[in-house]
Amino acid sequence: MLLNECIEDCLDRTYPSFADDSPAGEVLALMQEKGLQCAPILHEGRVVAVVRPEDLAGSKKKEGLRLGDLSSTPVKSVAYNEHLFNLFERFRASSDSIIPVSDEDGRYAGVVEKSRVLEKIAMVFHLGQDATTLELDLPSHGLKLSEIIATIEKNDATLLSFGSYYADPEKESVVLAFRVQTHDQFRLVKNMEKYGYAIRYASPLSASEYDELREKALEFIRYMDM
Repeated sequence: MLLNECIEDCLDRTYPSFADDSPAGEVLALMQEKGLQCAPILHEGRVVAVVRPEDLAGSKKKEGLRLGDLSSTPVKSVAYNEHLFNLFERFRASSDSIIPVSDEDGRYAGVVEKSRVLEKIAMVFHLGQDATTLELDLPSHGLKLSEIIATIEKNDATLLSFGSYYADPEKESVVLAFRVQTHDQFRLVKNMEKYGYAIRYASPLSASEYDELREKALEFIRYMDM
């Protein structure tokens, strides 16, 4: 998902920003008034840094001090045509809760809150929805993802998303995590085990699924008693 596809929902065009020639003391007072933990600094309409209240400590005592005189944290804004997933690199590089965004001309357009980005990514991967999580522990060598997906789908399950990570430092085994929709989770898990897949995790059965499974077991026991 390109960033411009979620701009309408995520971009905050009203978030305060300050020119680099703004008086530092006035900026500090405004940030304290609005409870801002950080704010973009602009030079000729382009983001050059992010300022925090601690950067401005003592600035009220220094008349004539401007934001551009401070050693604020340099930062680059993200562009509309960047991919949503690429913003994770910015998460690692900065502890700030916002990411400045620039328009097609490179001028400041607003900010995106990290929490909103996470919401979008959760939507892409169908997290938090009515779906089953299934993790398989597999050897990393000779892994054929197409066969695993085919096995899941032939058990009347719809694959929504998946991811992977190594289960050990030597990268000998890999964990595949799937988000699927299925009407019979118990059958899916048991069949995957029957096909030789090691189930690392499966979402707990809901109360209704547990009751249905219990009824099936009781019916089978009654049948055997006859």
